[in-house]
Amino acid sequence: MQKKILIKDALQAIQHSLGRYFAIMLLMMVGAFAYTGLKITGPDMRLTGANFFNQEKLADLTVSSTWGLDQRDQKTIRQQSHVKTVEFGYYQDAEIKSSKQVLRIFSKTAKLSKYQLVKGRMPTKSNELAVSSLLADKYKLGSTISVKQHGKLRKKTFRVVGYVNSSEYLDKNDFGNTNLGNGQLAGYAVATKSAFASSTYQIARIAYQKTAHMSPYSDKYTNYVATKQKQLRRQLKQNRRHKYQTAKNQLTRSAAKLAKAKQQLSQAKALGLDNQQAAKKLAQNERKLAAKRAALKAAGYPSYTVSDRTENPGYEIYRSNSERVDVLANVFPVFLFAIALLVALTTMTRFVEEERINIGTLRALGYSKLDITFKFLLYSLSSSIIGVLIGSAAGFTFLPRQIFEAYTTNTQMPNFVTAFSWPIFLTVLLLAILATTGASLIALRQTLQERPAQLLLPKSPKAGSRILLERITPLWQHLSFNAKVTARNLFRYKTRMLMTIFGVAGCTGLLVMGFGIRDSISGIAKAQYGQYLKYDVINIQKTSGKHAKLQKVLNSKQTQNYQNINYTTMSKRLGEDNSVQTIQVLTTNKNKFDMLQLEYQGSKVKLSASGVILSQKLAQLLGAKVGSTVKLLDANQHVRKLKVAGITTMYMGHYVFMNSKVYRKVFGKAYKPNAQIIKIKGTSVNNYSRRLIKTGASQTVIQNTSNERTINSFMSSLNSVIWILIVLAVILAVIVIYNLTNINVAERLRELSTIKVLGFFDNEVTLYIYRETIILSLLGIIVGFFFGNWLHTFIIVSLPPANAMFNPVISIWTYVISGLIPGVITALLALVVHRTIRQVDMLSALASID
Repeated sequence: MQKKILIKDALQAIQHSLGRYFAIMLLMMVGAFAYTGLKITGPDMRLTGANFFNQEKLADLTVSSTWGLDQRDQKTIRQQSHVKTVEFGYYQDAEIKSSKQVLRIFSKTAKLSKYQLVKGRMPTKSNELAVSSLLADKYKLGSTISVKQHGKLRKKTFRVVGYVNSSEYLDKNDFGNTNLGNGQLAGYAVATKSAFASSTYQIARIAYQKTAHMSPYSDKYTNYVATKQKQLRRQLKQNRRHKYQTAKNQLTRSAAKLAKAKQQLSQAKALGLDNQQAAKKLAQNERKLAAKRAALKAAGYPSYTVSDRTENPGYEIYRSNSERVDVLANVFPVFLFAIALLVALTTMTRFVEEERINIGTLRALGYSKLDITFKFLLYSLSSSIIGVLIGSAAGFTFLPRQIFEAYTTNTQMPNFVTAFSWPIFLTVLLLAILATTGASLIALRQTLQERPAQLLLPKSPKAGSRILLERITPLWQHLSFNAKVTARNLFRYKTRMLMTIFGVAGCTGLLVMGFGIRDSISGIAKAQYGQYLKYDVINIQKTSGKHAKLQKVLNSKQTQNYQNINYTTMSKRLGEDNSVQTIQVLTTNKNKFDMLQLEYQGSKVKLSASGVILSQKLAQLLGAKVGSTVKLLDANQHVRKLKVAGITTMYMGHYVFMNSKVYRKVFGKAYKPNAQIIKIKGTSVNNYSRRLIKTGASQTVIQNTSNERTINSFMSSLNSVIWILIVLAVILAVIVIYNLTNINVAERLRELSTIKVLGFFDNEVTLYIYRETIILSLLGIIVGFFFGNWLHTFIIVSLPPANAMFNPVISIWTYVISGLIPGVITALLALVVHRTIRQVDMLSALASID
């Protein structure tokens, strides 16, 4: 019977303070939602990726060569230690006549890097294709497409029979460069092996035995594959000389045969024998030999490309995005949940104080301390557990999917997988119980130490005391009555003052951080390719080609400006994940680049004969300063030492800039231009790039518009996630300010009733109490600006991927909006407070003292 009364009393306590009960529940719900959702999203994204890669058997390494992969190469690859599966195949870039798009057509795989069929069927005949599902609007099922340059393909016309997704191409926009069309691949397609006429494989895909049970995102996997990659490069390098010498020997033998045939023909002519057919055949063979020599010269020395998964378009971006969520999850939800816990703790402590007389009554009726504790356990546990359960349910399911969809707007990753984490859930539940139940038990313990007779009387109000302002007599004397009351009350209720300041400051700080990140990422692409890199394309020349035609394009009206440079790439394993970072190296024989603005912290940076200029993020990752010497790998994996003469601001990508004198020191050879940076006018970048490719002298064209599109897509995805965080911060701000305001009114009802009895009007009573809230909120907003600035600084250093950095500037409007949001919430809640004060029953409030 006694237990039923206690339960009834607990339920009545909930009913009489529904606002407080739901506030605690909402605080726990929002905190749990943000914490569980952000903490699990990164692992969910990596789990989704790992499942997709395992399902499609994505290769650990891919190998290609400028000369194809002959029998010797195939043997080298197969005999590498711990190889589980090897699959060889073909590919050919082809320009579609109707759309002028360039597709990379691969031979169908059976074991590794398989294609996921989305619609239709896979090709079974040599004239059938399955194209990327992203091109479904362009190429309908059953339609016929024709290619201009068929190269190694047997057919020029193909029928579209299906749509596929590839685990090798996750990015929806970037498919790589080509030497056809406008220099950019528009997608990929799959054909049967019989569709290719070549007897030499172009690509090998490799999977290792030990990687099958490794997470593809673990350091263990990365380090193991890096070791195998280095080992295979070294082994294949030994084949280069043999392959080149074999080709030269074949030409030598062909030349010897041709010379012998030529001699025989000359002897026949000397004897008066005129064999026109033999002469024609000789001339034809001479042309073939000349063509082979030209092809050998154009092909250059054999080279191999051994790529790991990180070089697949979109792979590294997807991994990086999942880690960006981890960075946010280590900061944003931790502070958000801490604020929620702090306010919940204050709320429960205040609830115990309000129940003081009720506790005394129960003790006087003979209820034990344990019985009374049960009531508060029921109240606090039910509100916190319900809030955590609802918040966690949405956090483990809804929030990760929203963030995944935001980040994968430009990434092709099917079948998102959500997982449940007991450690994350139990952490949230334990913290919620400690903040609510723990706080109530501590407050209850202190209350229960008093005798029932003392508990039946209200707690004596805190004695008044002089405050600092009172000691400044001239100032204090000029203050109004309301100002003096407000000043005294602010310091009289120190706990409430600190909780209000910290609560508002926390919410404001999270808003400043959220809006500040938006400031830091907005306009980065425009600054990168408008302020610093002012050219539109980089044209990389072939070692041999029709340079007269190229020069004609460069001198045309569509070229605003161009500058000859030397372009190459270097690499280095950098960052927390130790991933391979590609570094673009630009060299000029002038004292400056015409279409580049090199500056650092507002000061211009000039090329120097003493060393190179590094982009800022690269310098940070290398730990380099002016005067430092860094080591980078060149295109042939040779270590090169570079002395740093300067650092320049660049937001995306890694760059090294130098002049011709430094180039000779670094690479040990004379500077030779092999590319141009070009500024275009009066035409599109695609059309201009197409003209460059048509000259036959361009190996590839790197478009800034393509890079800018990639940056914008990444920033757009991150921006969507930041908006989610801002909304969460706003919701928390509403709950926190409402709850603290509600506590302030509830604990001072007798005081408010007293001044109403004394003749104060409702508006004056509202301002009497709410003036304190306004002042504390303003103080909280100011503190929040500093807190948010610190959070923003921390985030913009930790959040960007290894190849990017954010602008550290925060717009003045960020502070204005971040201050206005809690300010407006405080103002709107004033209406709620005013309504509550108007409805106060003064007699009941004053009678409760007796």
